Amino acid sequence: MADFMDRLAGRQRGLLGTWAKIPSLETIELMGHAGFDFVVIDLEHAPLTVETAYRMIVMAQGMGMAALVRLSDRQGSQVQRLLDSGADGLLVPHSADLSTAERISASMVFAPGGTRGLGATSRAGRWGTLPMEEYLRQGDKQCLRMLQLEDWEVMGKAADYLALPHVGGVFVGLGDLFLSTGRKPSEPETLAMVKSVLEAAKAAGKESGIAASSAEEARLYLDMGYSLVMVSNDTTLFAKAVNGVVAATLEGLG
Repeated sequence: MADFMDRLAGRQRGLLGTWAKIPSLETIELMGHAGFDFVVIDLEHAPLTVETAYRMIVMAQGMGMAALVRLSDRQGSQVQRLLDSGADGLLVPHSADLSTAERISASMVFAPGGTRGLGATSRAGRWGTLPMEEYLRQGDKQCLRMLQLEDWEVMGKAADYLALPHVGGVFVGLGDLFLSTGRKPSEPETLAMVKSVLEAAKAAGKESGIAASSAEEARLYLDMGYSLVMVSNDTTLFAKAVNGVVAATLEGLG
């Protein structure tokens, strides 16, 4: 979706998405039918190859959803191929220092502003048929470059990360925050930090993202004003559904 950033700018509410971990085009298609606005294809916590991610990007966009990809790490070796595949944006996990964040976000921007190389004969350039000016414009203006902040101290410095010129937004990682601090999403201190990150993003004129484990929690973040709100993931949604069907069918039987 070449107009993803324009869609974000013109939204009436935050966009709703989920994590995609299962290497299946049918799963992506079902997410589109369900009405999700976007998916984040998860290379960090799922055994997905770049080739599989490419096909999932194509399916998601064909279903009218935006296709973001979470990188497997902060090294950046996948950036060029994923952007050439036409991804609408990339999430960088565990952004823990400004220099690395600046380097990897710059790798998503074409030279001379950044260090991304020219790949106009890729899918992002419609295999060489998209006018060069439009290919370059879409690559720089319609790509969401988002950093995941997953440490308490780092979240407290959200404004510094948002001030980096090539960063388009920050994403709150509550799972790893819980691992390092023991703070649950529902605790007052956590909610206060979540709100402070959101306010920092608004002040910078950039996007904000967060993941929720339930519909109720997702509604809370949408009501707060987050740009991108994730709820659950394909594996958990499937697991809960299949467990529920089996339990309901066998209930009361010997």
